[in-house]
Parts: sequence; structure tokens; C-alpha cells
Amino acid sequence: MSGNDNTSETVRVSAVTTTMTDNDFDLYIKGQTGAVVVNLPAVAAVQPGRPYSVVKDGAAFTVTIDGSGTETINGATTLVLAASAFHGVILVSTGTEWIAKALY
Repeated sequence: MSGNDNTSETVRVSAVTTTMTDNDFDLYIKGQTGAVVVNLPAVAAVQPGRPYSVVKDGAAFTVTIDGSGTETINGATTLVLAASAFHGVILVSTGTEWIAKALY
């Protein structure tokens, strides 16, 4: 959480490949024309239950979310948010892997 009273989430906007950090909660990928990769931190370095939200605008590019090393997201090493549509996902650490809690 962020803000003066720890009641709001941080929102970061990016148009390039990036890595989620301890300060991130919501990442909005916008204004891009080519593929973007969002790298997740090592799951062992993140408290179980910790959520990250990744959302892309409706432009024609893909966002590939990549677990650290061979770590998985719902059993796969990557998760792709499709091109040409507004898409997003909430990812949660289980302590040993990432799960996509909601995909929209």
C-alpha cells in the first residue's frame, strides 16, 4: 500500500518492458506499439498473498508476463495479454508460484 494512510495502491504507467518491484501494485501499459514484457520478482522474495495487477490499453500489442527463471504462472512460465483489446490480470504469490487470480 501507499499514500499517507496506507489505504491506496500505487499505480505506475509504462510503455516499455519493465520489472515489478516491491513498490508496485498496479501497472498500466499504455501508448505502446510493440510487444512488452513484464517481469515478476522471484516468488520467494514476495510475501504469499501479495497481489500485482497488470493492465494494458486497447492498442495492438501484446504484454507477456514472465515469472522469474522457471517460476510459473498457473503452471506456465509466461502469461500473455492479447493484442487489440483492453486486458488485465491480477497475479498473486502463493509463496512457491504465481497464480492468475482474475483475468479480464
